[in-house]
Amino acid sequence: METIQTDIVIIGAGYAGIAAAKKLLEKGKDFVVVEARDRIGGRTHTQTLDCGATIDVGAQWIGPTQHHIWKWVKETNTETYDTYDSGKNILSWKNKISTYKGTIPKIDPISLIDLGLAIDKINKLCKQIPLEAPWSHPKAKEFDSITLHSWIEKNMFTKKAKHLFNIGVETVFAAESHEISLLHALFYCHSGDNMEALISIANGAQQTLLKGGTHGMLQKVALPFQDKIYLNNPVLKITQDENIVVVETENVIVKAKKCIATLPPTLLSTIKFHPILPQRKAQLIQRVPMGAAMKCFCIYDTPFWRKLGFSGQIVSDTSPVKVTFDCTDAVTDKGVLLVFVEGNNARNFIELPEAVRKEKVLSELVKYFGNEAKNIIEYKDKCWTEEEFSRGCYAGNMPTGVLTQFGKSLREPFMHVHFAGTETAMRWNGYMDGAIESGFRAVDEVLKTLS
Repeated sequence: METIQTDIVIIGAGYAGIAAAKKLLEKGKDFVVVEARDRIGGRTHTQTLDCGATIDVGAQWIGPTQHHIWKWVKETNTETYDTYDSGKNILSWKNKISTYKGTIPKIDPISLIDLGLAIDKINKLCKQIPLEAPWSHPKAKEFDSITLHSWIEKNMFTKKAKHLFNIGVETVFAAESHEISLLHALFYCHSGDNMEALISIANGAQQTLLKGGTHGMLQKVALPFQDKIYLNNPVLKITQDENIVVVETENVIVKAKKCIATLPPTLLSTIKFHPILPQRKAQLIQRVPMGAAMKCFCIYDTPFWRKLGFSGQIVSDTSPVKVTFDCTDAVTDKGVLLVFVEGNNARNFIELPEAVRKEKVLSELVKYFGNEAKNIIEYKDKCWTEEEFSRGCYAGNMPTGVLTQFGKSLREPFMHVHFAGTETAMRWNGYMDGAIESGFRAVDEVLKTLS
C-alpha cells in the first residue's frame, strides 16, 4: 500500500477532474488525481474500431457558446468539423414517412403551431431561472412540484406535437418527461442557452465534432501531469479531521489538505465518509438518478445516404430508431450513422442480446434508406447504465422536489471536500463544458480556503 502526501487530491479523471488538475498545475500547486477506471475521460470515451473508424461512445459534440472547451480546442490545436446537416431529414409518424429540412419536422399546421408555442414558452420561462440558485426563483416550489410531463399535458394540445416535444426531451435529458421536475428542466435549458439550442445542430449543442474524438483532446490537456494520475483506483473511503483529508483506495492512501470530488452525485454513495456526509447532502445523493442513454453505431464504407439526398437525421415514433445523426469519421471517411436510444427505451433495449439489437436497428434503417443500409462493415453499441463508474448518462436528473429542498447542498463543501462534476455546473450543466467549469470553480474554492 503506497502512501502519498500532497496538497490537493482530485477524485475522478473525467473532464471536471482534468480541468481541476490543469488549473492547479498552472497555479503551481501539488496534487494527485485518483481515477477508478483504467483510463481518463469519465463519460467521454473514444474508440477506434476494427474497421479503422473512430467513434465517441460517450459525449462527443460541442456547441458555439461552450467557451471553456473551445479554449481547450485552440490550446491543443485540435481539429474540428461540423456535423453533417445537408439534405433531407426523415420524419416517421404512424407508419407514414415524410421528409423535411431544418430542426423542426414538417407537420400539419395546427401541430406545428402547438409545438412552436411550447418551445417558445419553455424558452421564455427558462430565461427567468437564476443559474446560480434555481431554487430562489419566486415560483421555484410551484415549478419543482410538477414534472415536465405535467407541464406538457397542460400546455400542449395535439398528439403529434406532444410526441415530437417528448422525443426532444428524451434526446436532451436521456430520460422521460415524467422523470424530471419542471424546475430542473427549465434550469437545464437556461444553462445550455435554451431548448432550441439543446436540440439543434446549426448554432446548437450538436454543431461541432472533434477530429479524433473527445478523448484525444483530453489526453493532450492531461499530458503535462499524467504522472500524477493514478488509474484503477476506485475510492473506498474518505476520512477527515480539522487538519487533513485522507482518501483511500485498495492501492493508495492519499493524505491531503483538500479534496475535490468530481463524481456524479449518485456515485458519492459508493464512498464511505468519516465523519458521515451531512444529512442534506446524503439525502440529495439518494435522489439524483442518472439518465439512461444508449448509442448504436452503424459503420459503412461510405455515408451512402448523402448521395441519396439525405442528411442521415431521422425522427421517428418507433423504437429503437427514434433519433439518428450522421457522425461520419472525418479521418477515414467511413460512413457512421449514430442511433440514439434513450430513457425507458434504452433500459429495455440493453436487455436484448447484442445480435438482436443490431438486427432491430438495421431492419429499421432499411425502411428509411433501402437495402444499402444492411451493408454495414461494423456495428458497435454502448449503454452507460451498465458502466460501474457512471451508472448512466448524460448526467444526473432532478425529479420533483429535489432542487428546492436539496439544491443548495449540490456545490456546498463538506469540511475539506469540495464538489465538482458537470451536475454542479451553472452553464452547460450535463455537458463537457459544464464539467470544465465545475473543475475550475472547485479549484477557486480550494485555493481561497488554503490562502
